[in-house]
Amino acid sequence: MRVEIQCEDRIGMVREALDLFIPHGIDMRLVEVDTKRRCIYCGFPDIPFSKLQQLLADLRRLESVEDVKIVMFTPSEREHNALYTLLEALPDGVISVDLKGNITMATELAAEDLNVSVTELLHKPLHQVIKGFNVTKDTWANPRESMSKRIRIRNKTLLLEMKPIFVADDDGVMNPAGTVIYLKTKTRLERQTASLKHAPDAESHLEAYFKPEVIKSDAMKHTLVQAKAFADVSMSLLIHGEVGTGKRDLIEALFQYWYKRQGEPDARLIARNAGDITCEEMAEWEQLSGWLVIYDIEQLTPKVQIELAKWLVRQPSIGTSLDSNLRIISVSSLPRSQLADGVTLNKDVYFALATLVVNVPALRDRREDLEGLVQQITQTHSERYRQPAVTVSKSALIKLSLYSWPGNLKELQNVCLQTLLTVKHTEWHPQDIHLPASDNVVGGLLTLKDGSLDKTVKEWEAELLKQLYPRYPSTRRLAKAVGMSHSAIANKLKEYGIST
Repeated sequence: MRVEIQCEDRIGMVREALDLFIPHGIDMRLVEVDTKRRCIYCGFPDIPFSKLQQLLADLRRLESVEDVKIVMFTPSEREHNALYTLLEALPDGVISVDLKGNITMATELAAEDLNVSVTELLHKPLHQVIKGFNVTKDTWANPRESMSKRIRIRNKTLLLEMKPIFVADDDGVMNPAGTVIYLKTKTRLERQTASLKHAPDAESHLEAYFKPEVIKSDAMKHTLVQAKAFADVSMSLLIHGEVGTGKRDLIEALFQYWYKRQGEPDARLIARNAGDITCEEMAEWEQLSGWLVIYDIEQLTPKVQIELAKWLVRQPSIGTSLDSNLRIISVSSLPRSQLADGVTLNKDVYFALATLVVNVPALRDRREDLEGLVQQITQTHSERYRQPAVTVSKSALIKLSLYSWPGNLKELQNVCLQTLLTVKHTEWHPQDIHLPASDNVVGGLLTLKDGSLDKTVKEWEAELLKQLYPRYPSTRRLAKAVGMSHSAIANKLKEYGIST
């Protein structure tokens, strides 16, 4: 239980308040004074309500007391927990030691790196936890500069970066108070370095939001060419594609591209679901600035469609983004033919919303991007869930490329996450990746041909190469994809009569 006593800042105030706790036999656990807020905070175990009422009444009768109330936590407790939450969110483990080299704080990631629990770390000398880590007592007592040490613990190399902690006294003199230690692993350093390589380009190029390895396909290249061409005009834009193709990511990347080039300071990316839009809300759109993204436009009510058509008519039909403060971006997963049939949407509304159109291709039309997408997704999931970085074998990539991906990028993300959390080794093989069986066998169920395993394997191999060759339309590209020599692939294509 915590009590906040708001009062004047005068000598003896704290003692007078604490004296009132003694008659009630209350065991004080915490006393904190906040001079800026003019408050005294007292922490103690829960007491009966009748005793609490009497205590609060006694405190209110003290001279200079302005208010007394129960609070959930003190300012220092809130700040401590906010700091600890921030440290836990950092990509590296953190340990704090005092002037004697004893551990006073440790994050979960630091404990995981050292292969112990947080409770096993706290209040222990650091040299007991990390054998062979030799730092003199004088170094802990007088930390004057940053330093780094490389250690090896349980077959894992760690880089320890130590930074001194200083606290100012009443005269402003900075005194040493301990040391903060960042624990960095080789894997995390490589991820951070890879992220930095892409950061500068992300400030000016739309493609940088999609790494080069995930825009190799002609379909995605065409989409980005269109997106860039349509970014700087104010006309309504329809973005459509199957469920899970990444339409939201494209919109966010396109908005940032536009905003950095010519966006107004107050421009915002506003997202609304079509089914939630009302006519009353539309009356306020004139005061908005930026892009209004309407998801699932097929859910617009007939009444809102009429008002939306009127609103769009009032907007400039041709011009730059400076002609209007608000641009409408509509989104749908339905085919354009269905949207334009006059039943799903009013035709006037559809053609006003679809002044410009960008199609986000399905994953089955982006086979060349699959390897890069898997790498990108696994790297993101590994960082988020603090799992080791993984690689995907050639045979596993072939298995993934043969699947039709009805759920597109979203399904790929789900499969990668499931595999990451269940497979303990760091190189994925075909048997590690579980896909729906009905859509993962070339040519359907295999049957033994003429009682011969050799003939069956050759038939399956021929069918596989027939499906792979259009996606890797040269013997060199196909050889690289399946991990075979150029001559071996050329001979197999010739043997199976696959035209090159």
